[in-house]
Amino acid sequence: MTAARGLLALEPGLLTTVQDLGRPGWAAFGVPVAGALDEEALRLANRLVGNAESAAALEITLVGPVLRVSGALDVAVVGGSFGPAPGRVLRLEDGDVVSLTAAPGAARAIVAASGGIDVPVVLGSRSTCLSARFGGFQGRRLLRGDFLAVSSPPSPSSPQLLDASADLLEPGAGDVVLRAFAGPDEAEFDAKERAAFWGARWRILPESNRMGLRLGGPSLGLQETASRASEGTTTGTVQVTADGHPIVLLAERPTTGGYPKLAVVAAVDLGLLARTPPGRSVRFERIPVTEARSLLAARDVRLRSFPGGRT
Repeated sequence: MTAARGLLALEPGLLTTVQDLGRPGWAAFGVPVAGALDEEALRLANRLVGNAESAAALEITLVGPVLRVSGALDVAVVGGSFGPAPGRVLRLEDGDVVSLTAAPGAARAIVAASGGIDVPVVLGSRSTCLSARFGGFQGRRLLRGDFLAVSSPPSPSSPQLLDASADLLEPGAGDVVLRAFAGPDEAEFDAKERAAFWGARWRILPESNRMGLRLGGPSLGLQETASRASEGTTTGTVQVTADGHPIVLLAERPTTGGYPKLAVVAAVDLGLLARTPPGRSVRFERIPVTEARSLLAARDVRLRSFPGGRT
């Protein structure tokens, strides 16, 4: 009898969840988008193993899992440097064990398996929403002993070699530069506060999570928030809390928020931000929103140029 295709978590890692491209369209009902923090890595990893770009995969954080393979399948790790062959397809056989150990500086990566992780579709997505405890694998992170079924691939895949350019791996030495454009509430900050934000080095704090990255650095001054109306939020928005400290909103952000929005990180750099570990310093480089759109369009063209996979 042929063994069921899948992955058994011998060790679950620090925070391993099932993610895809998320569930947009439900924010009006208070449902976060969720999905992979690093959309670029998810799409590319899926292409490498012959999946649709939107297929469900594993998102791993800081400490990678140890997985035992059931059946035969291909696995690709893209993003941070985890495991024996980041950026390459591993062809694994029944009973193989792969340890996705993190290299120094690795924060997050996507692990795609040929066929895609097979968990129930909830509101159009297989992604895990940790804050609401639904989706993915039982609405939670992986635990030791969990078995994740993997669907059969539509056709056999051929191993591909990723041209591992710097923007698809963890950030290099020095400050991480994030391109961003002015947020809708920038005018509420005076010239000194705006200059402090764009000129400062900000440190990613360990209190960060999938909802948002908290940044340590100079206070931008006390902000009036009690009388502000709540508004819809977007991924990459830099909100400034009442005590003057910024938070970059991520995939599991609340659907509404009442903090002033000083800036928005360009979507093309959100993957880089996801790969930046706590303790690293980031700076913001101001660009026009038109440039942010052009950069994103160019990235999508580049992604589709990689062999394998389906859009």
